[in-house]
Amino acid sequence: MSNKIQMRDFFIESLRNEAKKNKEILLISNEQGASALDKFRKELKNQFINAGISEQNIISVSAGLASQGKKVFVYSISSFITLRCLEQIKIDLNIMKLPVTILAVGASYSYDMSGPTHHSIDDIAILRTLGNFEIYSPSDNNVLKKIFKETLKSKIPNIVRLDRFPLKNIGECKEIDIKRGFRKFGKSKKIAIITTGITTHIVSELREDFVSEKIDILHLDIFQIKNFSKNQLKNIFFKIKNIITVEEHTLNGGIGSVIAEFILDNKLKNSLTRLGIRDENLYSYLERSKNQEKNNIDKSSIKKIIKKILNK
Repeated sequence: MSNKIQMRDFFIESLRNEAKKNKEILLISNEQGASALDKFRKELKNQFINAGISEQNIISVSAGLASQGKKVFVYSISSFITLRCLEQIKIDLNIMKLPVTILAVGASYSYDMSGPTHHSIDDIAILRTLGNFEIYSPSDNNVLKKIFKETLKSKIPNIVRLDRFPLKNIGECKEIDIKRGFRKFGKSKKIAIITTGITTHIVSELREDFVSEKIDILHLDIFQIKNFSKNQLKNIFFKIKNIITVEEHTLNGGIGSVIAEFILDNKLKNSLTRLGIRDENLYSYLERSKNQEKNNIDKSSIKKIIKKILNK
């Protein structure tokens, strides 16, 4: 199903509707512009704070407000509100276990041509080291709808990685189990592909292409990076031979690392192939599609790798 609503606008619209009923909800931003943000600011001016270009301060302010019972959401560009604020996120939010939700727009190569200053391709690796923190990486607004409801009742700090562009909805909203932390598409006992965010769409299109060739693959879309159901994933891995992880994120510490650690920790025997952004390609000014091709995470490259594994 097509979807013309950006993740950012979908989340902020949902938040605005909820904030009308709950005066404890606050939204903080740093000189960001968006139609949904403008509407929130206009209709709920007492629940919106423009704190200026002061990202580290914004995190500390949000922590202080949350400690006084406010339900705080912080909105900014991903690369600015994560690594620049890591110490504040770690100490003020994570250690204090304060339920602030960071809305980070521009996941992965969303701001492709803006260059390395705007790329958010290492945030999962760094933020998943925080013990009281959850990382959400939705692939569409169906998943985001479930995540939004979860953040409203969350007792810990969260970050929601939002792609910059509208992404079509995949599957049905009712099929999403937020507690499981991942979606499952297709059936296969030989190969499973694990994705998150934008790469879920690449593999979803690839699965459609495989239909004419009568090839089915098991596709897992992980949208909850830390607290997904380990037991359910283990049960799936017991029945599968080969696993491929595909991510628009550095290979160091991303989804591929999460799955590699999971296989090792559980003494599983799956064969794992990790596809992602390699060190030599980290700092570029290429278009998103060119970056994907360069790192073998485009549809054509993934298809060749799958066929090579299936033909072994």
